[in-house]
Amino acid sequence: MNWFYNSREERSKWLVERFEKEIQNSKSILDVGCYNADLKKFLPEKIQYTGIDIAGKPDLFINLDKIDKLPFIDNQFDTIICADVLEHLENIHLIFDELCRISTKNIIITLPNAYAGISSFLRKKTYAKTFEKQKQFGKYAKFYGLPLEKPEDRHRWFFSFDEALDFLKYRGGKLNFSIKLAESEYKYKKRPLLESLYYFVLRKINKNIAEGNIIVLLEKNK
Repeated sequence: MNWFYNSREERSKWLVERFEKEIQNSKSILDVGCYNADLKKFLPEKIQYTGIDIAGKPDLFINLDKIDKLPFIDNQFDTIICADVLEHLENIHLIFDELCRISTKNIIITLPNAYAGISSFLRKKTYAKTFEKQKQFGKYAKFYGLPLEKPEDRHRWFFSFDEALDFLKYRGGKLNFSIKLAESEYKYKKRPLLESLYYFVLRKINKNIAEGNIIVLLEKNK
């Protein structure tokens, strides 16, 4: 499979395909940061779907940085999908703990590896190429850096691949979850030969500046 990340919809389709076994064995799924609930269209009809977000068309509008507890009972959902959400939250520790509280089986999480942006910076690869983009985003990375105007959204945390795994392993372990799978988009993303060679060498130097998005499956201990 290629790593599809051109849109929220493609990301949802990819996740359903990648974690087919876990999803097929679920009766209920919570989609955290669902926006327009693209994930729902790729799920089997038998699965009870709930989507939450601060915007878009969720089943429940929830600002995760303004709550002390998610409005769900313990062990309410078999599987929770939280794709590219936690890094946007000041409340990252509390919300992750809450996901563990309300899941009976699996938590699927994707996170950015902020240190991968160093590679782009060294290659002088500019993200915000226009003045209008520079008003909203960082010059070298979308959600890092210093936009010219106050942004509507940004990442709250700058962490590496290793730090993300340490965080999930530690906090998950406190709440009876273990990491079953941890990988990055590097495994799936097709690149031209020279670019592949560049990333191969970079990984040998320090994988934290070569690995892309982080994909993690946490499983509840029996």
